[in-house]
Amino acid sequence: MTQLSRDNRLLTLALVLWGAGEGLFLYIQTLYLQELGAKPEEIGGALALAELAASLSHIPAGYLSDRLGRKQILMAGWAVGVIAVWLMYLAPSLWVFVLALMLYRFTGFVLAPINAYVSEARGAQSVQRAITLVSASFWAGTLFSPAVGGWVGATYGLRTVYGIAGIFFVVSTAALVFLRPQPLTPPTHGEARYTALFRNRRFAGFLLLMFVVMLAIQIGLPFGPNFVEDAREQDVQVVGLLGSVTSMGIVLVNVVFGQRLPRRGFMLAQVLLAVSLLVLLSTTSLPALTVVFGLRAGWSLARNMGNAQVRRVVTTAESGLAFGVFETVYSATIILGSLIAGQLYARSFALPFQVSLICILLTLPLVWRFAPRRDEQSEEAPAVMASES
Repeated sequence: MTQLSRDNRLLTLALVLWGAGEGLFLYIQTLYLQELGAKPEEIGGALALAELAASLSHIPAGYLSDRLGRKQILMAGWAVGVIAVWLMYLAPSLWVFVLALMLYRFTGFVLAPINAYVSEARGAQSVQRAITLVSASFWAGTLFSPAVGGWVGATYGLRTVYGIAGIFFVVSTAALVFLRPQPLTPPTHGEARYTALFRNRRFAGFLLLMFVVMLAIQIGLPFGPNFVEDAREQDVQVVGLLGSVTSMGIVLVNVVFGQRLPRRGFMLAQVLLAVSLLVLLSTTSLPALTVVFGLRAGWSLARNMGNAQVRRVVTTAESGLAFGVFETVYSATIILGSLIAGQLYARSFALPFQVSLICILLTLPLVWRFAPRRDEQSEEAPAVMASES
């Protein structure tokens, strides 16, 4: 953590606090939707609606962060998140809760400004190291809170979890206030800011690749907690504990593998996820489920390595919008993945995980063949570029 710049350390603190709050309900969200009366298809639809709200925000937020400043957009996102979590706590019915959840997921627009801010403030670090370390800080905040959330939910009711999370969010917002604004990067002289981005075929091809491989991953993610409860007959406290295991795995894989070249790191993440699905489908023991939920951390490494590859094919002046476009594509995979998973889970508890496993294995060679290998435009060290060319 000492490698991080002053501003990235401060952003790390805000994310640790936010992660501690979100971790309380992150892994029991689908269980609470089920408690409110949602069927599997409706849970998938609710998650898709929530992600739709996020997907609509990424590109405008990326554009505004390039034009108005990244800190301003981050502060707005943190404020909306505080409001949303208190609305989830106060929601009297399923669909009021879903609307509040949509507002909360709308705050996903901070992801593009966060990655742009971290990339700019990284100092001598590589883009992938800075992004993975700061991302790991959020998940460090969730190391223990999912287990606490599971206990609170089992003891005092799942609704109480959201009220406690709201307190953490307020403190996190206070920490973010001290972040320093970054100067705006002007576009290339004589050109509109995004002319090169709109003509960048390499970026467009990369987005298409990410859509395909991320969709394969997303189908196997959302119903993991439900599968543990429905098919493996474990209770909500166990689900919370397994959520903490996932958070620990996310921190470990990002810290240990975050310095890897992005293409190779992404492929490693796919392998981790494939193994987790294979074990999930073949075991009923709690120790094995612990391994499964630890390996599920691969999705976070995949996302961060995807973001790192964005900076391999775009320039600093257009990075905010580029990260926003990437996050929009990623959100689209969550929307489709949640809908597909909901339909598959309604037919058979194991089906979404079987489909995801097959798709991940089929898309792994696509990443090896088509993911960016050279860093033509970003400020990476030549030695790093040469080692993967």
